[in-house]
Amino acid sequence: MTIRHNLSIKFSSVKFILVVGTLLSGCASTRQIVLDHPSTQVSQFQPLQGFQVIDGDDYYVRLISEFDFKGENVLKNGCTNMAPSYEKGDLSAALIYSVRNEALKFSREATGFLYQATTGKCNFTFDAKKLYLTPWIRLDSGKETLVDYNFYTNANSDVDVSGLVGNVNAASNLLALTGVGMGVAIMGQVAGQWVKSNQQAATAAAAPVPHQSVKHSSESHSLPAATAFLGKIGTLNQTIFKVYDVAEGGFNLLGSDTKQLGELKIYPEILPSLLLKTTADGIPDARDLSFEEIGYSPIKSAAGDINLQQLIEQSKHPAKPNLKPNWNNYQEVEGNCRKLKLVMKDLGFNKFDRNAVIYYFLAKNGDWNNYNISRQKTQGEEMRPKVIEAYRSKNFANCLATDDYAVMKAMGLPVNTPSDWDQMGEASHKKEQLFTPLKSIERQLVAVLKNSNKTEMEQQLFPLLSTAKNGDGSVLLQNHLGDFGLGLLLNPPVVSAVPAPEEVSVDPVASTVAPIPGEGVIVSARQLAQVFSGLSLNELSCARPVPDSLGKSAGILLFTTKEGSVRIKGGAMEFEFSGGKITRIAFQLSTYRDFEQDLLDRPEIGGCRIDPAFLTKLH
Repeated sequence: MTIRHNLSIKFSSVKFILVVGTLLSGCASTRQIVLDHPSTQVSQFQPLQGFQVIDGDDYYVRLISEFDFKGENVLKNGCTNMAPSYEKGDLSAALIYSVRNEALKFSREATGFLYQATTGKCNFTFDAKKLYLTPWIRLDSGKETLVDYNFYTNANSDVDVSGLVGNVNAASNLLALTGVGMGVAIMGQVAGQWVKSNQQAATAAAAPVPHQSVKHSSESHSLPAATAFLGKIGTLNQTIFKVYDVAEGGFNLLGSDTKQLGELKIYPEILPSLLLKTTADGIPDARDLSFEEIGYSPIKSAAGDINLQQLIEQSKHPAKPNLKPNWNNYQEVEGNCRKLKLVMKDLGFNKFDRNAVIYYFLAKNGDWNNYNISRQKTQGEEMRPKVIEAYRSKNFANCLATDDYAVMKAMGLPVNTPSDWDQMGEASHKKEQLFTPLKSIERQLVAVLKNSNKTEMEQQLFPLLSTAKNGDGSVLLQNHLGDFGLGLLLNPPVVSAVPAPEEVSVDPVASTVAPIPGEGVIVSARQLAQVFSGLSLNELSCARPVPDSLGKSAGILLFTTKEGSVRIKGGAMEFEFSGGKITRIAFQLSTYRDFEQDLLDRPEIGGCRIDPAFLTKLH
């Protein structure tokens, strides 16, 4: 969306200068074109929303010349004898601009207006078309654009002003269109070379016609810079020439025979993006695109029509990037990202267009997607701090700065800034603190389960177990796995002269094994070691928090059994703990408390990822 500003600068003194061309008519009347000294108007522009200052990389600027007609149509005054237009006549007047930008090696001439007339008030031509004096130039370079103007008249046919204008127009063959869709003319260090070459060719083909006598008048002046900015304030300066039509030879502009023909204006137009649409607040919107789509953006240059991707690929820049690198190679992708950034900047694109192109270039790389992973995903998948730090370490720092990520985020792109990463890291560390007790219990329990020596198992279990009722070395044992002979494992039918410990609720000398009640039974470390040994465990998974454990510290792991075990295939083992001690162990089905669905919803949690193939073995 084009943003047009009407500009104003006050001149300390306004001196009225008349440059006059004389027209002799058949009725002895005189008609004159009078050009007033230019005045300047200023308007201000602010940083775009979300940015603190204007840094020159926010906008593009181009200069436009436009004539605002305010006079009367001569045909309404009874003009019936119109002579052919564009003939060399008795009087000619023209205003010619000289536009230059030394930093970009850009210069051109253009015609503000051309007036031609022969004898008789009806025999004239006035040509003042809208002109784009410059293509789009990034604001930091565009502020260096300077404009001089020359006003020529001749009082007879000795000076061919119209011929001079024709040569100027032929030599300034610069394509400058209005914006996306029709193509854009962009000016940068590299693009400037195309324009320069094109202008040299055109100038050689159409050399200016020299002045043939001194019977003419001319005036030359420099105009104030069109743009300026510092901090939060930017100014756009519009220059206005008032053009008068004076009859009866009147040099007195206050006379009744003086009429204003119109105003010739030179004004800058600014735009935040050439490749993207803009939102209501003026910020470019880079969402819902792809590198291919943005690469098709049409670009107009002095060399002809070309799309953005071709423009980059055909660039002679020493840092020309490979747009199809090995996407799995981080260093190669990062290196070409930097080259792409340099080329885009030297071609004249601003930070919004540059970073939109870079974002979609990098979108094919896995490290880029990992670096910009959403906070919701890191929390949903319970990513551990080490994983998050590994993702964050590949931040494309050799290509992108913190400001580049801020620009991408302002355009609606899903990227992570350093503050986003700080928040994700802090949240991950807090969750890791919750998992630390679980992982500690898991390591100790797994060490017991992998020990084939029953006596050593008991010794390892004793300091790990505790109940409020029976103290250290005891645990509440529950069975929700079905009748697989847990009672026999706890109380093998062997008569012993040693009385059973008081805390054991099952009589070891009973000839009939009592079933395990639903609420479970408190057993000793020796009995639990006996159970683990009798199960003949084979494979163990890592431990995960129990889904919906209602705030309790509880974990669950899966196990398979060897051939000949009392429990065919295996099952799940849930353990509840407090203060570094296991207080409850329950044998479960793997589907207990929707455990299998939780594995699908959260493949990894607390650093534990269980392969679905493990579950298959239990079914």
